[in-house]
Amino acid sequence: MSEDHSALKPTRNKRELHLPSRNQTMNSLSTSTFNPVAFCLGLLLAMASAFPTGTSLEGDSKDEGTDADKTVKFMTTIRFQVTELRKEMCDKYNKCENTTVALARNNLNLPEMTDKDRCFHSGFNQETCLMKIITGLLEFQIYLDYVQNKFEGEKGNIIAVQNTIKSLVQNLKQKVKNSEAVTTPDPSTNAGLLSKLHLQSGWLKNTTINLILQSLDVFMQYSLRATRMLPGHLKSL
Repeated sequence: MSEDHSALKPTRNKRELHLPSRNQTMNSLSTSTFNPVAFCLGLLLAMASAFPTGTSLEGDSKDEGTDADKTVKFMTTIRFQVTELRKEMCDKYNKCENTTVALARNNLNLPEMTDKDRCFHSGFNQETCLMKIITGLLEFQIYLDYVQNKFEGEKGNIIAVQNTIKSLVQNLKQKVKNSEAVTTPDPSTNAGLLSKLHLQSGWLKNTTINLILQSLDVFMQYSLRATRMLPGHLKSL
């Protein structure tokens, strides 16, 4: 063996003294106590440290989607409830035909969508449209009070519609810039309207109830279409 080779040999031996062999490492792992719970916790902490704290992975879009789903759910629920009530009226009184003609003569001034409300695709304005939807729903409540009083079916179904409308109004108020600007119906006007409605009886009473429900359903149809144009709502409809 050459002198150069002999000179390298102590260095190699010294290195082997400081570096444990693979067999020694494996023996150490196999003989040491392995705690699976501690291992999992350590792994979870390592994964958590890889993401910024305090930030949602999905961002604000998740909240918008959830809010959009609530709005749509309230509106579709109202339409379903109204449809069931109208069906009950039609089955019981057979007074669903020629409703539009009777309603035109009745002059009830029920809330409806027009171009100035800016809820249609052409000329759509989010703030103006939301204000109209909220105001219209509040105006419908007095008509529904009349329906509740005169309806000869299950009154709990009318109350359910009113409660869903209240929830929808609260939901929509969160979307407008100034919810304090929402106008509520004048109590004296409502009292006069209710007195006028209570004078109706017989065929006209049943037709009026059906017309109120029909008008509310149409109003909700337009409201749903307008909702499609709100930010964050397209994917929910």
